[in-house]
Amino acid sequence: MKAIEKKMAKQTLAGVAVVAVGVFGCIQVFTKGVDRLPDKVCSGAVDRDIAADVLPHTMTATERGERGVVDSLPWGTVFYCYVKTRSQDSILSGEVEVGDVTLANWRDPHSGGDEGAREVRRGGVDAMTTPEGVSVYVPCIRPGQEGQKPLQSYALIADARVVGDARVTGVELQQHVADFAYQILRHTYEVEKCQEGQELPVELPRFE
Repeated sequence: MKAIEKKMAKQTLAGVAVVAVGVFGCIQVFTKGVDRLPDKVCSGAVDRDIAADVLPHTMTATERGERGVVDSLPWGTVFYCYVKTRSQDSILSGEVEVGDVTLANWRDPHSGGDEGAREVRRGGVDAMTTPEGVSVYVPCIRPGQEGQKPLQSYALIADARVVGDARVTGVELQQHVADFAYQILRHTYEVEKCQEGQELPVELPRFE
């Protein structure tokens, strides 16, 4: 009888171990979706860790970054990027556009619509929170625009936001979105060979 009880006890422990392994395996699958993406997402433009800090835990995640086509100057999308979780349908996305707009005209619509807007500047790059997310501005004359007289001032503008749930909120979320927007902006600045050729800072200042 005791032999039978011992055998049953061993089987029970083995069953518990199998269940534990199964649960651990599910946790690994369901929380590592973003972490399984490349270290640099969106054609190498953005650090994966930014998306991992923002998006909820998920089983799977996808990312994409492509250079756009400017149908007509002086305005058009030149790069876009997104990281998406499939289970929660949360998306961290942004795009960079080339525009004919002064710094003041870029700033006015954003600051006028949000009294609590935060703004930082470093090395000729300006970033501002908006009701939708974050916008970043840097002057840029692309090779195809040389010799053309702009109505205002050529620039690259990156806009980014989170759609759906996020792991963080408030200033912390704004900072991550700003970092995301700035990284796609830096990538585009190099790809588009902006004629200013300035050395952009490694990162933006922190929002206060």
